[in-house]
Amino acid sequence: MDRRDFTNLVPLPIGLRSVFLASLSAIFALVAFLTLVVNAASVVLFPVAVVGSQPSLSLFCRFAVGHAVVMFLASAFSSLAVFALAGVLMALLPAAAFRRVSLLVRFTLAVLLLVLLGTSFAVPHWLTQLSIADAHRVGILPPISFLGLLRTVWGKGGEPFVTAMTIAAVAALGAAFLTTILAYAVSFRRSFMRIPETPDTGPLPRVPSSFSALAPLREAVLRTHAQRACYLLAARTVLRSDGHLQVLSGFLALGLVASAAALSSAPNLHSLFSGNPPSVEFLSVPFILAYCVTIGIRFAFEIPSQLPANWIFRFWLDRERHEARPIARRVLLLFSLSWLAPGCFLATLALGGWTIALLHTAILIVCTVVLVEVLLLKFRKISFTCPYPSFKSHSGLIVVAYLFGYVFFTIYPPQMENWSLSGPWRLVWFAPLLGMVLSGIHFYRKQMLDMDKELVFE
Repeated sequence: MDRRDFTNLVPLPIGLRSVFLASLSAIFALVAFLTLVVNAASVVLFPVAVVGSQPSLSLFCRFAVGHAVVMFLASAFSSLAVFALAGVLMALLPAAAFRRVSLLVRFTLAVLLLVLLGTSFAVPHWLTQLSIADAHRVGILPPISFLGLLRTVWGKGGEPFVTAMTIAAVAALGAAFLTTILAYAVSFRRSFMRIPETPDTGPLPRVPSSFSALAPLREAVLRTHAQRACYLLAARTVLRSDGHLQVLSGFLALGLVASAAALSSAPNLHSLFSGNPPSVEFLSVPFILAYCVTIGIRFAFEIPSQLPANWIFRFWLDRERHEARPIARRVLLLFSLSWLAPGCFLATLALGGWTIALLHTAILIVCTVVLVEVLLLKFRKISFTCPYPSFKSHSGLIVVAYLFGYVFFTIYPPQMENWSLSGPWRLVWFAPLLGMVLSGIHFYRKQMLDMDKELVFE
């Protein structure tokens, strides 16, 4: 709950107990809703795919019901475990420390959950490589223990070790449920009563802009007053707003897990780091991170910060002669390449030498610039100053386009770069290809109507 909730609830004749129960009920309702949404498709499609061809209707119903029950319970455990961890941290830490620690904890949880998702297909094979005692120890850990609960629901609880796995799954679910209630019961009163005293600070510590590592680069890139003002708005919104940071950290976690998966797909560790030129898996890592971070910031642009405060931009900026796209371009490039380019150069320098490091970093920068231009093809708004975009009939196609863009950006440029580094003269192919893309973008923008270029706040 925030200060707005406190201001609205305190004058009402509602007891603190009622407020707590309402908040706790909202948490459980959210868990139930997310559980239903996440598993709605799998509880229908998975049984059809596995036992749909069987002639027995009772077998299909038993399989489908067991799968649905266990999937809902496992999802509920995962959600409750996250809420329980947040409640424990809230009960143990001061408000300021909790806001800073919670961001790191949520980022770590996102990475761990993505790792679990990405390695789920390897778990059965990995369990077969363990001894019986070690397999039993791993089997009682959630979420693997819910497989025992599934066997029990199917009426096969008498199988070896299934009972222990079932007990472990039920105990884990009950512990997560009780911990959530107790942790929020302990921390709610203290947190609620201190809301008026809690400053509206972001989860990251504030650093004066003059002491920022990007200050010299920012002064060189941001040339006009509008660019400086809007960049500071974007930078401070992303770094101080909890919601925007969650979006960015989620995409960064996805990029880290995808990078680890790309590195692990190499035939062996020796070929990954000793190839000349470097392997495609190694070259693809900065492209994966660049794509995920850039897309994350682009998504964050659509999340409004304080809509009533956008009047100053309406009054100040000319709708026909604005700098919305140059500002957004600089924000995306500074937030991505300012740390990716040096990291890419140093990592490649340690493995491949100066020439390969310079070429690899240059290709990464150019490809990221092209990616940013594609993302800002029709951009004409000041970031964080517009309402949420409305759902349109082609919104699903946009998501598919982002997925296709990820596949294209993280596979083909690294492969082409690997082919080019084996013969430096082959690098000339990058110039016409990327030039054609930029020329096409420029031509498209030239053909746009003037009304489609005007600055909008909706």
